[in-house]
Amino acid sequence: MDIFDEILNALKSENRIMLATIISTSGSTPASAFSKMLMKNAGNTWVGTVGGGCLEADVLQAAKRLYKENKAEVLNFHLNEDEFVQGLICGGSLDVLVEPVTKDDASFLEALSRRRNDGEDSVVATLLAKNGDILLKQMIESEKDIMKAATPEVEHSSLVEELHKVFRRSMTKRINVSNGELILEPIAGTPGLIIFGGGHVSKYISKTAAMAGFRVTIVDDRKEFANETRFPEAFQTLAIDFGEALSRLQIKTSTYIVIVTRGHQYDEDILEQAVKTQAKYIGMIGSKRKVLKTYEHLMQRGVSADTLSEAQAPMGIEIGATTAEEIGVSVVAQLIAVRRGQQAPYGDKSEKVRHVLSIPEHSVSAE
Repeated sequence: MDIFDEILNALKSENRIMLATIISTSGSTPASAFSKMLMKNAGNTWVGTVGGGCLEADVLQAAKRLYKENKAEVLNFHLNEDEFVQGLICGGSLDVLVEPVTKDDASFLEALSRRRNDGEDSVVATLLAKNGDILLKQMIESEKDIMKAATPEVEHSSLVEELHKVFRRSMTKRINVSNGELILEPIAGTPGLIIFGGGHVSKYISKTAAMAGFRVTIVDDRKEFANETRFPEAFQTLAIDFGEALSRLQIKTSTYIVIVTRGHQYDEDILEQAVKTQAKYIGMIGSKRKVLKTYEHLMQRGVSADTLSEAQAPMGIEIGATTAEEIGVSVVAQLIAVRRGQQAPYGDKSEKVRHVLSIPEHSVSAE
């Protein structure tokens, strides 16, 4: 489900809908920051979630009220971890922006969606008045685009600093102004994943990556291995020569590259080109022996060891994967870790519980 597509489709038949967005969280909460829920039919039907349970019921109730008033509001929730209500056990707090979206906003949302789909980060600046009116709604494309969010009440230097935090840390900032507040919400670009090779393992990498929110492109020099029937979840499939593929594709700082062709020589040639790009992630499948041999060949051709160290090879997280399905999970888990800024080695969440309860690792079973 793409929330922007859902909003634009809803606006084709409705003049006004309501949108709820989690703009800040702290502690343990049932949904993450930036989660969105679209409420249609005057708040009687909805798509997406901001956490479920009683919290979501309160958001829906508020949305119905604000729909009638054509107003926006930031709702504050403080969750008690000692209470168990409708399946939620949390001990944090979160703020939810509930706002009306009308047909007049469609062109703005289309532009925002296009930019996001192109892998470009943006910031949405919303100036919310104390009376619930939205006085400003602008898309900011870079830190230099500061004038779109400028208001008389906010100093230029302060706004520059806050925008920097939003773009660099992907966090919402709220700035109090005399007649309300300025909300700066990051909209992360959809990461593009280029998979070189359309074989068996690629099928499961592609499926898992698409579910995780990556925009997948499949490249293979054989039409029968690069087509919509074989990869229905992919954004595009390209049956072109491996040697010319990278020169024809746009590689951005948000692009992920996975190399899993049918032959070592193809992998080696693509890796040699890939490490010269600005891609965020470059991974190659293979045994340690194959990787070392590949690196040896490329260093003989002038590729530095420092450059090769930027690649993940063998790619994936060590989870004991053996089947194509498991390898797909292992690789995409690493893509997610890179996307979210996690550093290896990746921690085991259950270790925190074991530590608190003083449970020895060997006593934890899968039963």
